[in-house]
Amino acid sequence: MRYLKSLISLLEELDKESNNFQKAVDKTVEAIKNGGIIHILGYGPYNVIPMELFFKPGALACVNPILDLSTLYCESIYKANYLEKNEGYGKNLIANINVKENDIFYIASYSGRDLVAIDVCLELKKKGIFTIGIINKENSTKTSKHSSKKNLRELVDLAILVPGPSDELLLALEENRDIKVGPLGVLIPLLVINDIFTEVIYKIENMGIIPPVFRVPINNKNQEINQKLIEVYRERVRGF
Repeated sequence: MRYLKSLISLLEELDKESNNFQKAVDKTVEAIKNGGIIHILGYGPYNVIPMELFFKPGALACVNPILDLSTLYCESIYKANYLEKNEGYGKNLIANINVKENDIFYIASYSGRDLVAIDVCLELKKKGIFTIGIINKENSTKTSKHSSKKNLRELVDLAILVPGPSDELLLALEENRDIKVGPLGVLIPLLVINDIFTEVIYKIENMGIIPPVFRVPINNKNQEINQKLIEVYRERVRGF
């Protein structure tokens, strides 16, 4: 269990970001109260994050997953790598996304230097959309290869810095120390967003409001509630 034990140790370090966690909770609650929705950017391996947080029991119904299946490595690593290294691709990716003033936008980038993430964030800044970035702390001060020379940390309105080695690999082999294993990738960003959304749901309930959360569809009542939530957000959320 060496991987899990090392991961638990890293997660304990997230306490240092508790203030930014709370800011993210407050801004997300504000967006939902004002009729906005939560956009989550997915590209490459980060496609996993919006997929995991969309349309499932316990999930917020106002989550709009922005997926880019063209950058899925399992489709073609060559195509995905080409697109991810093509500056301007991120701009095109969200060109037809209906983002409005009261919305909020989550962007995860372990390196903080992904061209897609930076392209998207620059476009959102033009529209005045509040952005939250989840970035590895060690990478957050490194200059990107983007023409702006900006790291995602410098562009988002709120940056949550997560612990971990800069290369995403948690462990080295005992004899062949140059071989590293145990990738972190999307795991910590996904846990961070899940934690934030859980607190968002509790805070909404404490305001005397029933949170817009999908129920376990085990009976007609819950199925009807889920369908009503879909109708509420149908025009704004992809897939509804």
